Order: sequence, then structure tokens, then C-alpha cells
Amino acid sequence: MTARSCIHGGAPLAVSGRAHAKFCGAGCRLASHRGKHARVTVSPARPCAKSLAPYVRIVPDAQWPGMWRLKRADETLSDMVNLTRAKDALAAALDRQARAKLAEEARP
Repeated sequence: MTARSCIHGGAPLAVSGRAHAKFCGAGCRLASHRGKHARVTVSPARPCAKSLAPYVRIVPDAQWPGMWRLKRADETLSDMVNLTRAKDALAAALDRQARAKLAEEARP
């Protein structure tokens, strides 16, 4: 069996993934589809990796009124969502960060 990799960024695909998968995630699939005019940016240092920066706040979308995005600490934006989903995603992200910090402090 040969190792398969993402056709957009070259990252290895999960062995347990779908047999017909061509991309490592939605970001690479979208970037590949849009070609050189992609709004989705992929870091050259870490191709195919989603931003690991934590969400810091909710901001209105510049183009679509009533739609919102989550801003990360590295100034990148999430996908567009409605306000209820944005609040839920921010609360879940902050909860994960708080639990991770408590677990880190509890380690000897």
C-alpha cells in the first residue's frame, strides 16, 4: 500500500480515512477548487494545517450583514456563521482553553 498525500498541500492523509479522499481537509479542498484566487490561505511552513491560534472574539462579516466570524489571536478569521453559532463556538473554545490550562497546572 502506498502512502497517500493531500493533492493540494502534500500532507499525508490519514490511513483510517476514506479510501477516495484527495484532500486533508476542507481548507485544502476549497483552496484547490478556487485555484490561485483562493481566499483560504495555507501556511507554507505547515501546509494543510488549520490555524492553532485560539479564538479571541466575534466580529461581523465585512460583506454579509447578519453574519459573523471568529477572530483568532493570529488575526485570521473563521468561516462565516450566524451569531448564535459564533457565540457557541467561542464559548466552547474558551472552555477547552480553560480545561487545558487547568490540566497543565495539575501536572507535577
